[in-house]
Amino acid sequence: MKKILLFCLLFSFLFSNQNNLKNMSLIELFNKKYYSYICEKRWEYINKYNNKREDLLSLVAYSCLKKRYLTPALDLAKVLKITKEGRINATYIITLFLMKKLMMQIIKDDLEITNIKLPAITDNNLGRMFLLIQKGKYKKNGDKITINDNGNVYNIWLTKRNNIVIDVFKNGQLQKREYYW
Repeated sequence: MKKILLFCLLFSFLFSNQNNLKNMSLIELFNKKYYSYICEKRWEYINKYNNKREDLLSLVAYSCLKKRYLTPALDLAKVLKITKEGRINATYIITLFLMKKLMMQIIKDDLEITNIKLPAITDNNLGRMFLLIQKGKYKKNGDKITINDNGNVYNIWLTKRNNIVIDVFKNGQLQKREYYW
């Protein structure tokens, strides 16, 4: 009986929290770092703000990127076309996605990319690793890319669902694992 009561309380708390989020503005949600929630609701925001508020749609895209959800961010890249900033943000998203796809080909197909030049993205680990790969500063070990940079070792590999994973090691200890899907 206690378990059922606890479950009901937990369920009602979670459900009331979702209703509370629905009552918050996009900017409030963003400022409170509800990035996953915003990204999950991206189509509601796209339908509401398409061709009207690219600044808000860019916040939605940035929320997806904060969680490293590249594929959902592409939905926003398609509609960011009216303003100069919107087009810049769309190009940024698409470039990150292309970097991910090229890394997949390097891992799976031994693609050589030293002759491919993409814009440098330095505010994102995926972009930084791609830049080092472009410069040939990596080793390929089976289905893994290894990069040594500034005292850190980065291992880049694919999950079974073909998502890029970047493991960051310092002094042989795993510091961070980032998934890009």
